Amino acid sequence: MQEFLGELGRRLAEKWFSLLVLPGLLFLASTAVAVIAGQQRWNDWSYLIRRSRDYAADLDKQPAVTLVLAAVGVLLAAAVVGLAAGGLAGVVQRLWLGDWPRPLHPLATRLTHRLQERWKNCDAAAQNRISLAEPDRPTWMGNSIGAVRTRVELAYDLHLAETWPLLWLIMPETSRTEVDHVRSEFNDAARLGAWGLLYLALGAVWWPAFLIGLATCLTGWRRGRTAIDGFSKLTEAAVDIYGPCLARTLGLGSGNAPLDPKTGMLITLLARKNT
Repeated sequence: MQEFLGELGRRLAEKWFSLLVLPGLLFLASTAVAVIAGQQRWNDWSYLIRRSRDYAADLDKQPAVTLVLAAVGVLLAAAVVGLAAGGLAGVVQRLWLGDWPRPLHPLATRLTHRLQERWKNCDAAAQNRISLAEPDRPTWMGNSIGAVRTRVELAYDLHLAETWPLLWLIMPETSRTEVDHVRSEFNDAARLGAWGLLYLALGAVWWPAFLIGLATCLTGWRRGRTAIDGFSKLTEAAVDIYGPCLARTLGLGSGNAPLDPKTGMLITLLARKNT
């Protein structure tokens, strides 16, 4: 047990360092450069090196205890910045998925209506590039998830919001691992986008940080699209493959019969407990 707890602690420490502290240290270093150089001396590396040497010389004069406390303070500050980026990642996810806050509802409504008009007035191939079902969100990622919900409901009369936990419980470990993996990739992409936003804000002090933030945001967004595409496909495939098994497990299907709308509706009613 002690070996297990020790290994668990080591893994948690490694994850904590890689997800929070290391990116936080990089951001703090960028912030230090931004504060020292500013907008006027953004590319004056000789000035930056000179000021850095001055700070290092001042630190050499401090007692060891002060240096240790300063190092601990920097690590804690990096962790705090990492936690802030993690919290901001949730906001990024909501924006990407089209779940926008109330002040942005009018804009979301206009963008959604525009997407719906485009979707209705183009051919099948162009429709699929926009969304596999009629858009109901202002973003591609949100519509990718929404299309799964719509297609499953149309094909099987199965409401994923209520029945997905049941389906998850009967899926084999390998399938759940695949779904968890792409979901984790989406979380990582959103966290990368959150760091990009922080660097964009730092651009107000040192404009090269704006370029770093823009590149980081775009990279996170592209990775998020890829992850959501994989997540949507795996979710729909899970319903197609394991839906009949769920019906048999619940006593609503028999043999190798495929899932049909009648059975899907019964599963939904059971999941809702007739509420």
